[in-house]
Amino acid sequence: MNVRRTITFTMWAMLAIVILALALVIRVTADEPAPAPIPAPTGQMFIYSGTLRSVDLKARTIIVDGSPVQQTFTVPTDAEIIVKSKPRGSLSDLMVGDGLQLKYTDDDGVHVAHQISLLSLKVP
Repeated sequence: MNVRRTITFTMWAMLAIVILALALVIRVTADEPAPAPIPAPTGQMFIYSGTLRSVDLKARTIIVDGSPVQQTFTVPTDAEIIVKSKPRGSLSDLMVGDGLQLKYTDDDGVHVAHQISLLSLKVP
């Protein structure tokens, strides 16, 4: 009978130690600050293709309709614009309806086009 009591007591003692250890782990984990979200890499290039829907030469913005939604892009003065008829194109060479491919970065929520390639001419 003594052996049985000793085994029972030992099992209850081990269970209490496990519960205390779990409580300590939960408390320590709760006190740790949550890890900071990982920001998107700076300067990461993205590619977007679609049909040119709008050009604002003064504001240097374009709207391109691709899948799934239209996107607005800011076009800096040093952006490379590739058209077939000129070695170096300009924003005024693009026509609404042209098929475009853009390489851009996302700078604080603003899509900045660094390269615009004319894929197809506007269908008359």
